[in-house]
Amino acid sequence: MSWIFDNLQILVLVLFAVGSLVKKINESRTTAKQPPRPADLPEPMFETDEESSTFDWPEEPPAPAPLPGAMIEAQLEAAEALKHQQELASHLQQLRETKASTTGGAAATRARVASKGATKPQLAPIQLSLRARLKNPTEIRRAIVLREILGPPVSLR
Repeated sequence: MSWIFDNLQILVLVLFAVGSLVKKINESRTTAKQPPRPADLPEPMFETDEESSTFDWPEEPPAPAPLPGAMIEAQLEAAEALKHQQELASHLQQLRETKASTTGGAAATRARVASKGATKPQLAPIQLSLRARLKNPTEIRRAIVLREILGPPVSLR
């Protein structure tokens, strides 16, 4: 008796497994006795005698043909969409022609960019005197950056 109380968890699992097997065997016996039913037919709400019940299930009705009015509306919508696309295409063509005539196209744009790059101011030659370097703002910035890089860390200041 003490073994049952010591191993109660194992006993519960074994009983559960045996019960599942018995249930599965019982279900297989009941399904073997009944004839198979098509899956698409609903289950009857009450039992009937096979001989007295000769009800034929109605076939699915054919899909209704589209109405002429709906077809006309669909054709009108398609025609409007096509007209809108043609208008957009002509507008896009006009924009491209305008851009080509005003800016000179891609070649002119590249030439303008190249000419702007050529006119960049060149850096002044390095001056040797400290006074001359302090007059130039870019040299002052460079000196501050070099001090931060080459000087002692902030934590040691």
